[in-house]
Amino acid sequence: MNVPRLRMGLVGFHEEDYLLSLLRTRAVVLWERTSPADADALWVCGESSRALPDGLVGITTWPGRGELKLDLSALERPTFFTLPVPDPDVRPPLSFDPRSAASVNSALRRAEAVLQPLIMKLALAGEIARLLPQLRAHTYHLALDGRLIGVVNMGGTIGLDSSVRVPQLKQAMWRPLPKTANSIPQHFLTTSFAEVLWTYVNRAEIDLLPARYRRALLYFRALPRVPQRLMKDTHYVVLSELGAEPQSFDQLRHNVGLSEEALANTLAALYYAGAITTNPVRAAKGATRRVPEAESASELRQSMFPPEESHPFSSFLGREDRPTIPAPLEPPPDTE
Repeated sequence: MNVPRLRMGLVGFHEEDYLLSLLRTRAVVLWERTSPADADALWVCGESSRALPDGLVGITTWPGRGELKLDLSALERPTFFTLPVPDPDVRPPLSFDPRSAASVNSALRRAEAVLQPLIMKLALAGEIARLLPQLRAHTYHLALDGRLIGVVNMGGTIGLDSSVRVPQLKQAMWRPLPKTANSIPQHFLTTSFAEVLWTYVNRAEIDLLPARYRRALLYFRALPRVPQRLMKDTHYVVLSELGAEPQSFDQLRHNVGLSEEALANTLAALYYAGAITTNPVRAAKGATRRVPEAESASELRQSMFPPEESHPFSSFLGREDRPTIPAPLEPPPDTE
């Protein structure tokens, strides 16, 4: 995933092919269609909307799936209505004309400006994955033309200059420094190493779950170190099941009612967040157990970045077209 991918939810449209072609016009980021629940931004069909009581807007969905209700006063992501909007009582926060190239471009640029922190997390994760074999220090300063634009504490806090954009990040020099250089300027945007990887892994287009997780018993290890808003019901259900008892992949799939692909995707995210394990020695003794912080860069790398031969994607190494992927957060056991 060399280019950050953003997710657009399309709501109320009878035909979507034309809209999808509009989303493909971007270069710095790639937009892809997803369900409204998983979307970073929404395009809503203005002609399918109608005003409802209490400030709600109803959107007729296709084909024959009823009506989706939006509370325009509580939107947490960029939401654009296509013009025209026949109901005069519907007052969309943002709108655009899908038949005007300038209007479409303006809408996408505005959405990308709001989502800039997410874009930079995805871009930084891609750089971490690309440079992974070289990242052996505890802290890195990212410099561009002699200016500090980022601080990456491996396994800890990450800070980025809010004015930096993706092309600049890709040109930055990574300077290894000791743990004592881990302070982040106050005006930088801050996030965590775990959140960056979580966001990245959840958007990968290949199966990232190591093979042994389909064969061995799975154990609950620790709560993911990511904001609660990033976790879905499926993550909680799987953690609850494994917190009760270790289970095999097939047993877990039966108990939670997910398809094989959906369970593999859920487990992959939890795996890279250090929340599950196949090693009973590393399993949590209780639901509130936390994984201790690494005391040194070498300890962190041993825990999060195993030797290349242990990497579940070692078959891709050495190929120019291999996917950029983060290394596991948990080293494989000596035997499977």
